[in-house]
Amino acid sequence: MRIDERHPGRQRTRRASPARLLPTAFGLFGFLYGVWQVLLADLAGDLELSPGPLGVALSAGFVASLPAMVAGGRAADRWGRRPVVVVAGAGMTLAWVGFAVVGSFPVLVGLLLAFYAASGVYDVGINAAAMAAEQRTGRRLLPLLHGAFSGGGAAGALAAGALVSAGAPFRILYLAVALLVGALMVPIQSGGLAFDQGREEAEPVRRGRFGLFRERAILLVAAVTALGFFLEGAMENWSAYYLRESLALPALLGASGAAIFHGAMQVGRLGTAGAVGRFGRTATLRGAGLGASGGIALALATERAPLILVGFLVAGLALSAVAPVTFSLAGDLAPTRAGEASAVITTLGYGGFLLGPSLIGGLAEATSLRAALAAAAVTGTLIALLAGRSTP
Repeated sequence: MRIDERHPGRQRTRRASPARLLPTAFGLFGFLYGVWQVLLADLAGDLELSPGPLGVALSAGFVASLPAMVAGGRAADRWGRRPVVVVAGAGMTLAWVGFAVVGSFPVLVGLLLAFYAASGVYDVGINAAAMAAEQRTGRRLLPLLHGAFSGGGAAGALAAGALVSAGAPFRILYLAVALLVGALMVPIQSGGLAFDQGREEAEPVRRGRFGLFRERAILLVAAVTALGFFLEGAMENWSAYYLRESLALPALLGASGAAIFHGAMQVGRLGTAGAVGRFGRTATLRGAGLGASGGIALALATERAPLILVGFLVAGLALSAVAPVTFSLAGDLAPTRAGEASAVITTLGYGGFLLGPSLIGGLAEATSLRAALAAAAVTGTLIALLAGRSTP
């Protein structure tokens, strides 16, 4: 810590290293998911899973994340964000060690339950820290932090695609990422996350059994988040699979679809604050929904790789605004209950991820993956329709 020059006897409470850990925590989380999306096709192929069973397994994992996130949000408000993030990070580390050795479908389902529960709690913890940071500084930090997540996702997808193309055993990559996540938990445990207050920050009122889950304004924001996450999940879980399996493109080119999507999300999120300042939250969300639908439609309308990647680029740029705007809205609606507000938005938002894998996988089994993704693209218009009702 440094000494406050205006008050020599007082130490400043804000340290540089914990503040830097927050974007690192977002960035590594994105890196993990970028690697996950590329390796999903390899893992499914090794276990001889078609899109239907794979979608069911992914959805089962998301089911486990829902109650875990509710508990994680309340724990973050009561005990602080740091212990919640560290415990969740340890859970993700152990799950990824399991992915490196899993050999059967039932064991995979168990690992997915553990992984998605831990990642959901981690997501709640880092977003609660970010929302508290916004309230304390008055700065819109969430677009930048979510941009770090997307940048990490692009880097992870490219790294995984390049290594698999070079002949690296894909299971070794699970161990490498597990080591990175475990290593990050050490400085977080030692130095904390920025603005890591706990119960003293919460409102001194009785919240009732369901708390913010009964607030209509919060629920509308969560609904928009869920639709955005549904489309994000469609792109994250199925874009590389679509390119590599449905179109039989090489691993590196298939990975580039996920990488371009994440890269576009990063660029878009860096510009979200400016877009909101110029056009307002309602117009920004409407443009995000319509742009996402248009981008996905373009990607599915052709089998020419350059046009497909342009479509993924447009979809990523458009969708990039949804989560930063909705999490920021939730922080404004419940400024002294960041952990619980983050849990509501993340838990209900993850409902989009929950429905996505099984719905798209089931439709793909009945028709084709292209048709299933085309049906999912309609969700963007629903975001545009709800935007006016969820923004003040």
